[in-house]
Amino acid sequence: MTESAAISRYGRFERAQEIAAYEGLRDLILSRAIAAGEPLAVERLSDDLDVEPEQLRTAITQLASELLVVRDESGEFCVAPVTAEIVTELFDARTVIEIGAIDAHAARIDDRELAVLDRLARELAGIVAEPLPDLERFLEASHDYHAHVVGLARSAPLSAAYLRLGISRLWRASIADLDWWNLFDVRHHGELTEALRSRDVARAKALVYEHQEQVKRLVHDVIDRTGGSL
Repeated sequence: MTESAAISRYGRFERAQEIAAYEGLRDLILSRAIAAGEPLAVERLSDDLDVEPEQLRTAITQLASELLVVRDESGEFCVAPVTAEIVTELFDARTVIEIGAIDAHAARIDDRELAVLDRLARELAGIVAEPLPDLERFLEASHDYHAHVVGLARSAPLSAAYLRLGISRLWRASIADLDWWNLFDVRHHGELTEALRSRDVARAKALVYEHQEQVKRLVHDVIDRTGGSL
């Protein structure tokens, strides 16, 4: 291996580690595995995430710019409360990504792709109708549905951007103790699938915007119930 090739390979490894540190810490924060107000112990967390402390510090700086990390009175970094502002940004970002995917591919969607969306929409409707709805299964099916919509664009960067949002982790942390099965309008998924089947791009985009507002109202209500933050 030439010296330039070795340097390039090392650079890719470093970048992969930086991404792992950022995504790993972000997941811990959104899932509330690290509670709001809890200091970020760099050495322990870098061991837990199997990254270098310096890479974790870079991740903390990135997350501070997203308002997920703040400094406490002593100047130490700690986990910020999840506020309505942060939630709004997350769902707005998902909407932008989904609208981009629909614009890019909705007119060319095929029967195989529609069959996947049909199956996931039916699964979501079935879960909330069960006597004991399973939140984990619901969130997994919801994530898969939205990921498949984004995947219609055949864009790896777009799919990666969606996955980084971590919306399922936010839901898991915020609604587990509620009667969540009565809160979601799962008709959205079936209606969106039908709009895509009809190649009705305008209708599909309108449904995405409607869903955006519905889920933002829902999570804002949850945040209000808990005193303004999670």
